[in-house]
Amino acid sequence: MGGSSSGGVDQGAASSGSSSGSTGGGAGTGTGATDAGTGGALAEAGGMADAGGAADASGGSEGSTGDEGGVVTPDTKVVMYLPNWSGSFSSWANRIDYSKMTHLLLAFGTVSSGTNNWNMGAADSDVKALVAAAHAKNVKVLVSIGGASDDIGIITRYQTQSNIAPLVANLDAFVTRLTLDGVDVDLERGADMKSSGNYPEFVKTLLSTFHPEGKLVTTALAQYIVQDAGGDAALTAVIDTFDFVNLMIYSTNMSTYTNELNWWTTHTGIAKTKLTWGIEFTNQLSAATAKQITTASKAYGGVMVWEYSQGSEPQLWPAVQSVL
Repeated sequence: MGGSSSGGVDQGAASSGSSSGSTGGGAGTGTGATDAGTGGALAEAGGMADAGGAADASGGSEGSTGDEGGVVTPDTKVVMYLPNWSGSFSSWANRIDYSKMTHLLLAFGTVSSGTNNWNMGAADSDVKALVAAAHAKNVKVLVSIGGASDDIGIITRYQTQSNIAPLVANLDAFVTRLTLDGVDVDLERGADMKSSGNYPEFVKTLLSTFHPEGKLVTTALAQYIVQDAGGDAALTAVIDTFDFVNLMIYSTNMSTYTNELNWWTTHTGIAKTKLTWGIEFTNQLSAATAKQITTASKAYGGVMVWEYSQGSEPQLWPAVQSVL
């Protein structure tokens, strides 16, 4: 995900050669036009979900999945990010079209340098106004922590094991204070997410804290991030404990989605219903391709969008909604 409060993009280098990028980063290969292999890619990716698997008109899903912590998520998730650098959160409260949306993720929560204290880069009153508006539409709101530019502060803190408990306790208080529904973990440096660096322990502490409260713990990941961890078994195991995984694929080429989803299901064993397909609202993405990606995503865990304040939203968000 893009992590600069100035709105700058930090895509990150994909050492595996994958076309995945950071959230807020550039889209993958393709020009926005539908490629000739789209029909085949849809079939390979699981094909269209039938009407029984689609989200209903209220934005909920006809099916839902619960995990060991008792947290329930709809089978078809529709996840939208909103950053804190595109105007106050309160100014968005009544401007967002919440129809068909299931989760709104506010970007980004970060830690103040050298401390275990969390900051949203926004006034509490602004965050609460947006949360109240989303809750009125039955949309859950999470804080996304990290971002491609700001995740290093969090990583630096949890690499010292004694910081993990207070770091998570402070995050719990932060989420409670803002009446949020959970946390999305957006850490993007695979080399710093190995068991030797305490990442699995950090995630386990998040889960043991938030799940008993009925709160969600999700993550944003890309194939190259996991590969950069060098096959760390503890990392792969802990990924499956998240309530769902927002895949930062961000391509305009359907075959990229096919290839990356095949990698995730083959190499991680994560249930398809936990994997949401990332779409970036870039000007390179056509409405037709957005529809195709969204339609195919319903055979998996649904769709994730980076992000609502981009200029193409008036064209692309209705396209996404139209096939849900």
